[in-house]
Amino acid sequence: MLVNFGKQISVENVKISTRLWELHPRNVFRISRVPNPAATVNVFVRIERDGIAGYGEASGKRYYGEEPAVVAAKLMGLQSFLDSRRVDSTADIAAIWEEAWPVLAPSRAAQCALDVALWDWLGKREGASVAELALGAKPQPVVSFATIGLSKPEELEGKIAELSGFPSVKIKADESGSSSTIAKVRAALPEALLAVDANCAWGAVDPQRIAQELANLGIDFIEQPLPPAMEERMPAFASALGVPIIADESCITERDVERMAGLFAGFNIKLVKCGGITPALRMARRGKELGLRTMVGCMLESSVLIAAGAVVAQVTDYADLDGAWLLGDDPATGWTFDHGRLQPRAGAGLGVDCEGWIWPQINAD
Repeated sequence: MLVNFGKQISVENVKISTRLWELHPRNVFRISRVPNPAATVNVFVRIERDGIAGYGEASGKRYYGEEPAVVAAKLMGLQSFLDSRRVDSTADIAAIWEEAWPVLAPSRAAQCALDVALWDWLGKREGASVAELALGAKPQPVVSFATIGLSKPEELEGKIAELSGFPSVKIKADESGSSSTIAKVRAALPEALLAVDANCAWGAVDPQRIAQELANLGIDFIEQPLPPAMEERMPAFASALGVPIIADESCITERDVERMAGLFAGFNIKLVKCGGITPALRMARRGKELGLRTMVGCMLESSVLIAAGAVVAQVTDYADLDGAWLLGDDPATGWTFDHGRLQPRAGAGLGVDCEGWIWPQINAD
């Protein structure tokens, strides 16, 4: 469902278009802090120059202080900035990522959309995939978690059955710290790698009680059980649980990575939170240097952002890139999600098809 066509501005060789798009999960997808989301509004940007168009996306979330309309407005303010700059190398993208911040601040979501679009544009101009530009190699298939959101009893059986044969499954948990859903998933999927994501909801639960319940369920890690305000408790909490803890809400941008060492066993990188592919790759590399586990994650996103995340997933330990698979109305065509495995799509840039979309006409003013 199209919410807002946005605007398009042309300045000499640069054309910028934005549009807001309402995306809907194909099943109800709940997490602890969002009990019943019916939809999410994402921002898409198209940057055209020299007859080549690059596409980016931002999933602006109020939890992180991002409003879709504000994100789109920030992007539309880039026209004169971009017209004065060329993108001839990945170093140019990194420079623009830095230099555009005064225009885009404080929106990391807008910075992400710009960064992704520039990588897509340069790849298309060079006739290479973004993975080849960034990493010097063709993109490889990615094993991704498939997520089971908070579920009512009548929903759970069908969700578990859908994941038969999937290699990696993530289970959302609520403030109760109950292991009943985890136990059911483990019984039905004995070979799957399992992770639990509490989304900061376990601040009032007893970790020793949870540890006893999880002891024989083979959980690989637990994601952000405590809110960032309690992160100093994480080492003791992890010790009591007997399960490694991965940061999510505590690790937003590059400046948070150093702090993760000593608090967490690793961290989740989300492009829309840190500002795109450019900083995400740096975060992944620094995490490795610090001996931490790294994961690239997503929100409810189209195939545009999932393809961008899949580039970063080439160098992380885990991927949680099921955001487009969870949608009932993905507007883009990109990497295919086949039983928990993302398969690259041929083509330059991100390998994502958005060309069938109707973009607004150039503003006659």
